[in-house]
Amino acid sequence: MKPGHIPSLYAHFPFCESKCHYCDFYSLGREKTQAGDPATFEKALRAEIERSGHLLAPKLDTIFLGGGTPSMTPPDQMAHALEPLWKFTSVTPQTEWTMEANPSSVNLESLREYRRQGVNRISMGVQALRDDLLLKLGRVHSRDAALQSLETIFESGFDNVSVDLLCGVPGQSIETLEEALARLTAFPITHLSCYLLTLPKTHRMFRDLPDEDEQLSHLLLIDRWMREQGFIHYEISNFAKPGRQARHNLTYWKGGSYLGIGPSAHSFDSEFEPTVKSESGHGKRWKNFSPLHKYASELAAGREAIEWTEVLTSAQTDLERWMLALRLDEGFPEEWLKSSGQKSRAAALEKEGLLEAHPERMAYKRLTARGFALSDQMIASLSG
Repeated sequence: MKPGHIPSLYAHFPFCESKCHYCDFYSLGREKTQAGDPATFEKALRAEIERSGHLLAPKLDTIFLGGGTPSMTPPDQMAHALEPLWKFTSVTPQTEWTMEANPSSVNLESLREYRRQGVNRISMGVQALRDDLLLKLGRVHSRDAALQSLETIFESGFDNVSVDLLCGVPGQSIETLEEALARLTAFPITHLSCYLLTLPKTHRMFRDLPDEDEQLSHLLLIDRWMREQGFIHYEISNFAKPGRQARHNLTYWKGGSYLGIGPSAHSFDSEFEPTVKSESGHGKRWKNFSPLHKYASELAAGREAIEWTEVLTSAQTDLERWMLALRLDEGFPEEWLKSSGQKSRAAALEKEGLLEAHPERMAYKRLTARGFALSDQMIASLSG
């Protein structure tokens, strides 16, 4: 594997105050966290950095501390856990360094210390601004706590702040959603991520989810509201003030290389070339073990904590190229429509108002807001 070239780092901090029932990410609520787990995690993370830090570029473009709830980790412990990084890489004033946070785990002193360490962007998990919806989602904070936490984040000096919001929640009306958007955009936030609540059919709340028409109305409201507030709908679920797009996430969506450390973290090396020429394309993806005890025990034994590795085939590379391009407002070049079938399907989608000629990029097409809401169908239609 080519050393010293990966410009983006993701670090997974698995601890949460409480595990949300709808969350698919690997995390451990307090009820499942043993007293020694934070120390075990910190030791293992340092060991993994020692093993894989040489893959990082000399200067990082982005860092993302995700989870879980990284803001539950005290600043001094955070600094100690990440300390081995600085033997391999460094940050600059241009590095985007994001930390995820929840309203129940931020305070002014800690936020100022995270800033002194280099964090310059906060992503706050608000999810809803009604106490009944927060209770339904299993969140441990209240509406007032969420708003107070945002006040504290700005008071601490952060000026690049993203908030997460959920739509399509049972019992959430258009009026409720509109009120939340109005309250959140009254703050000087620079970014909003709004996700449609999706649940497996076995989930106890699945039968209460709104129907597809209501879900679509939620998504279209968010698109209209955020555009009117001067935000760019630059990715299916993400809106940003001009120049404040999430650069770390754009690394993912544009097929760039990133190193993931911590339990369950994924990595991708876009420059990997197989030594034996075959049907494989290029690019290598790998994932760490999810259970903390397995992740830590592998590293303690002097082994990599990697659960699986795959080299992308040409077919995978082509499909992912479509999947990623259709996520973004930048769209795709018309020359990708090679077959007569693709061209006719694209024409039909344009007629339905789901696809359009890009207004700023010549010979490019992009999904409309309605097309974004139906993106899975668009990918299947255009990539084949």
